[in-house]
Amino acid sequence: MTSYFILSADSAKPEYCQVWKYPSALSNFYKPTVGKPLGTEYPQGLSLQMAPEVPGSKIPDAIPNTLGYLLVSARMKELLASHATEPIEFLRFSLLTHKGRPASDDCYIANVVGTRPWGDMDRSMGARVTSPSGEPQFDRLRRLYLKDAELDSKVNLFRLSMMPRVILVREDLKALMEAQGMQGTVFYPLGTKVDIQ
Repeated sequence: MTSYFILSADSAKPEYCQVWKYPSALSNFYKPTVGKPLGTEYPQGLSLQMAPEVPGSKIPDAIPNTLGYLLVSARMKELLASHATEPIEFLRFSLLTHKGRPASDDCYIANVVGTRPWGDMDRSMGARVTSPSGEPQFDRLRRLYLKDAELDSKVNLFRLSMMPRVILVREDLKALMEAQGMQGTVFYPLGTKVDIQ
């Protein structure tokens, strides 16, 4: 049976920078957290700044943040663009240092577009809410399980409709990220205790 993992960025390593603040120039900033495309709403020349509360300044391939985004390096962007099966909207931004100076102008919000209904609400654990459309969702996730019988094994990267902030990767895409030395990635096996909100 094919295995899937929750993809996250490693916020535990002190040498990595983090992003904590939404850019004021980005309206509808919630869209990349739930897989809704921004398209022409996305402003050119957007900048995000390293959180001054975190001393680390190294830019990993998956950049830890509190925004609910998948922030990636150009290297990770190329890997995803070449190998991911789901559509991804890559939104380029400049990353600024703690003091507001340019650190990299080649970083991206990787907005995995759309969701899949493969989460198992009955077995998964967390804080439940009702979405605006009336569907049950998780506001905070503790353990995640999927409906194995409903999975499409050809899909290697996706969001879940029951918690769109969660991005899952198939085991072979995880292995490729590891083989290419992508820094800052953390993979949680299904059923592992997590705290995602």
